[in-house]
Amino acid sequence: MKKTLFLVLLCATTFSFAQEITGKTTTSDKYSNAIRQINDEYFKNDFTTINRIFADNGSFTINGENYTKNQVIEGFSMHHKLYNKINMAQNFIETTVYDENLNNTVWSHLWGRWEATSKKTGKVRGNPVNVSFKWVDGKIVNASWIFDPTQLNQEIAASKN
Repeated sequence: MKKTLFLVLLCATTFSFAQEITGKTTTSDKYSNAIRQINDEYFKNDFTTINRIFADNGSFTINGENYTKNQVIEGFSMHHKLYNKINMAQNFIETTVYDENLNNTVWSHLWGRWEATSKKTGKVRGNPVNVSFKWVDGKIVNASWIFDPTQLNQEIAASKN
């Protein structure tokens, strides 16, 4: 009985470990560097790299709302009408190439603190932001930005006055 129970537990443990999702995570790879390039260009109101590597028919969400590539560009470009000194001094970017349990998918992730100075009020605004980017054949086919839009909405309202 003890041997049978031991064998059942051993098999169950081995099976669960075989299903573990693993991959290789790096921070200086071509994907992470492309995300850094996107950020650097965004700070300058330049969207050259986004135009080049975001798939035209990709799935892009900002706080759960769906947008086209062009709508994402227009929205982020609008930030430059509202703010000066846009930056993300604190950020971390990594890319994970997941193993065969996830079909060798490639995801880059950015965590940071976005900051800028309001053109209307002169106040420095800041927000934590998280973005995930899915890569397929050298293109970003899926991206999801998550941040608190409260301050941005206040700036948009103030700019209309």
